[in-house]
Amino acid sequence: MPKILIADDDDSLRRVLAAVLEKAGYQTLTARNGKETLATVKKAEVDVILLDIFLGDANGLELIRDVQKFNSTASIIIITAHGTTQTAIDAAKQRAYGYLTKPVDKKALLALVARAASATNQTQSALRNVNTKRASQSAMEIDRQGRLVGQSIAMQPVYQMIGRAAVSDETVLILGESGTGKELVSQLIHQNSPRADNPFVVFDCGAISPNLIESALFGHVKGAYTDAHTSRKGKFEQADTGTIFLDEIGELPAEVQMKLLRVLQEREVEPVGSNERRTVNVRIIAATNRRLEEAVEQRAFREDLYYRLNVVPIVLPPLRERKEDIPELVSLFTRRFVEEYNLPDVGISSEVLRQLTAYEWPGNVRELENAIKRALVICAGQMLLPEHFTHVGHEGQPDIGRDSSITTAELGVTALLRGYVERYLAAVSEEGAGELHAHVRALFEKPLFRIVLEHTNGNRSKAAELLGINRNTLHTKLSEYKL
Repeated sequence: MPKILIADDDDSLRRVLAAVLEKAGYQTLTARNGKETLATVKKAEVDVILLDIFLGDANGLELIRDVQKFNSTASIIIITAHGTTQTAIDAAKQRAYGYLTKPVDKKALLALVARAASATNQTQSALRNVNTKRASQSAMEIDRQGRLVGQSIAMQPVYQMIGRAAVSDETVLILGESGTGKELVSQLIHQNSPRADNPFVVFDCGAISPNLIESALFGHVKGAYTDAHTSRKGKFEQADTGTIFLDEIGELPAEVQMKLLRVLQEREVEPVGSNERRTVNVRIIAATNRRLEEAVEQRAFREDLYYRLNVVPIVLPPLRERKEDIPELVSLFTRRFVEEYNLPDVGISSEVLRQLTAYEWPGNVRELENAIKRALVICAGQMLLPEHFTHVGHEGQPDIGRDSSITTAELGVTALLRGYVERYLAAVSEEGAGELHAHVRALFEKPLFRIVLEHTNGNRSKAAELLGINRNTLHTKLSEYKL
């Protein structure tokens, strides 16, 4: 039977809350102030704490840290009669599980306490599993040594090829789906090569406008074009004596492909607007998630350049083919972001590991990394639980409220929207209770219009067509949102 501590300076409210919770099958304890709250937490193993912000001798938000010193697993729900948006934000910053305003709604109370008690139970169960801690330590040791994480069979050929490529100076082509770690592999090759103390320059061929790529790669001289007020070295000259990593090489325009071929053959660059060629001593590593053989067949990529690049190929397996590495990666990312965000130590429940391992991860390691980041932001306790990963669309995710027709994208939006609505409802006054739809509409419409306008380069007619709305309606919305 979950044990609930009700900490509030209002005698009548304590009695009412205790009666409601006991009727629902919970065991309750009460405290009138901060001193009694800490004394109770020290001697009793409570599962959920209903904590008033104003306790007479203490501020509930400031008391959370002291409470967690004696009970790090209990879920804390903040209660206050003065609900504001800032109070809700402050409660979340202190990693409170939830937030309720007075007068407390009975249904909302029981629903939130049930979820909080379940989270506490899962956290306590997971903490008893020492394998979680061991996995975390193992992952961090590997990371501190500067190696890729993962000991799966699928990764062994990758490690061998990195070692062989590092001791040579040949051009390397790294192949793999988006998010598999191609840039990390290029860094490891450079760090283990004789050029390790020299520059490592990264250039994303798909991130720069085609008419600027040539100048960015090979540089330009003053007056080469209208805005060329000074001469500038390109990425190849910046990488001289070191390594240049050309990411998404398959996106390189045809005219630049020809000039890159010349660099590979002659190790010389010719800045835009100059007739002078400059020698560069640079090791080239390229990467792509495209099938370059097909691009060659379709004449979208030069065959001679493909063979010049594909001297030492390294193929990275997708995460779905190395699922045994997922627990180690989860532990690594969790520990890394806990340190980065200056959070208390956070563990991983076995149920989470099971669910994350069941998922196919179309976005590969990058998607997993972002999922851990998002979960740590959402997490209010000491343990990552399934409820923190409702945005991950996989077979093993919680069935509560799950509609089989909902897509992964809809699940992600639903999770974000639920958090926003709960915070809004917790903080809003009765006068503003009828404005929720307008608030949510503005929350999603404004960034939607901004993204579509960026896509159409400000063309409102095309944006209205893409959105499926009248141009006058779009104009009105843009004025409303001051876009």
